[in-house]
Amino acid sequence: MSDRAVWGSRLGFIMTTAGFAVGLGAIWRFPYMMSKNGGGAFLLVYLLTTLAVGVPLFIVEVMLGRVTRHGGVLGMQQLTPPRSPFRLVGWLGAAAGIGILSYYCVILALLLIYWLKSLGGAFAYGTDIGSFARIFDLASSSVASLGFAVLAAVLLMGVVIRAGLKPGLERTCKWLMPVLLLFLGILAVRSLSLPEAGKGVAWFLKPDFGRIDLQVTLDALGHTFFAVGIGVSTAFVFGSYLSEKSNIVTDALIIIGINTAVAVLAGLVIFPAMHAFDLTKAAGTGLVFETMPAIFAHMPGGWLLSAVFFFLLIISGFASGLGLVEGVVGTLDEALGLGRNKALGLVLLTILLLSIPTLLSYGAHAPWARVRLWDKTIFVFIEYLVTALIMPTGALLMSVFVARRFGFAAFAAEANKGAGGLQITRHWKFFIMAVVPCAVGGILLLGLFAS
Repeated sequence: MSDRAVWGSRLGFIMTTAGFAVGLGAIWRFPYMMSKNGGGAFLLVYLLTTLAVGVPLFIVEVMLGRVTRHGGVLGMQQLTPPRSPFRLVGWLGAAAGIGILSYYCVILALLLIYWLKSLGGAFAYGTDIGSFARIFDLASSSVASLGFAVLAAVLLMGVVIRAGLKPGLERTCKWLMPVLLLFLGILAVRSLSLPEAGKGVAWFLKPDFGRIDLQVTLDALGHTFFAVGIGVSTAFVFGSYLSEKSNIVTDALIIIGINTAVAVLAGLVIFPAMHAFDLTKAAGTGLVFETMPAIFAHMPGGWLLSAVFFFLLIISGFASGLGLVEGVVGTLDEALGLGRNKALGLVLLTILLLSIPTLLSYGAHAPWARVRLWDKTIFVFIEYLVTALIMPTGALLMSVFVARRFGFAAFAAEANKGAGGLQITRHWKFFIMAVVPCAVGGILLLGLFAS
């Protein structure tokens, strides 16, 4: 397409794509998975699965976007015959993106509320530790407050996306990502300076090989899939904005390296402080909304540190949300022929409507909190449906297509266009042809088994 949007710079592509990949997974989900799976043992396996599965699959999706110059729907139509099951890749990606945004915006809204509370001194030094669970229950069950914050978040995303690729999305993320890295680094230095912080660092970085088992491996694979951002149309669409001179291989390594660095920095913020204040028993999804405020309540100047921390989470979540919206809009704009503004309006309206069930069911005291779908709350069911079934199905189809239809030779030739010293060599073949499809298939089977 001659009028196809293009990236303004290599840095813009890297920072925007890194912002999309980082999201809440690096700062919220990664520490939770670490605490569940024994610290350094999980970190080691996660790094290995990211290199073996995450990097190749990310390169595959970006490459398909660049070679077709389209989003997932038209791109796969261009590469496959009519009625091919591989044509579902684009539609599944768009569905996954909208599904994630329907509950992602609720988390963003809750983070906004927590940021405002931190500015008001709710998590200041000396705050009653027992109050944090009550604060979370009330904040997460407040439909009116969360609803207003969701509306604000969705509208702000719409404003940025409507401004266009370079003046809107690219310019915003070029500012957001350096700010995120800077302030995470400052918080990590503060956490590492605490007494007994060394115990937390050792737990975080030193692997206990006895903890590595099948469950840890599967959890690491699942988080790799979640963290890199595969199967939600965005990497496909972002790749379609690249020229053949772009260095996909090196840029993919830089992007995933930034994502990993943010996750490690988040761990260095959270775990040394947890061990310093003997809060290691508090784990799971409450790490952010209950444990972190408790940590700040132990620190002089806790209100400021908590405000910075939740602001960082908002930045990372907003950058990821922008990437998800752009991926869905770019895909549906082409597929439905609506025009960009109409596609954007349709996507935003759909997100708002689908967020209503999540709003009504998220908190323990929300109106629909006791409603169950397959023994899951509505919020948990939507997250499960998207991340355990829809995303892996689309990624499995994509990986099998490249391995068995597109072919390794064609993949290597296309990915290496514009590449420098780092290129796809014959040593990648085993991973592209066998490891990646098997790993993604394992994640899908695990999701089906868990149902």
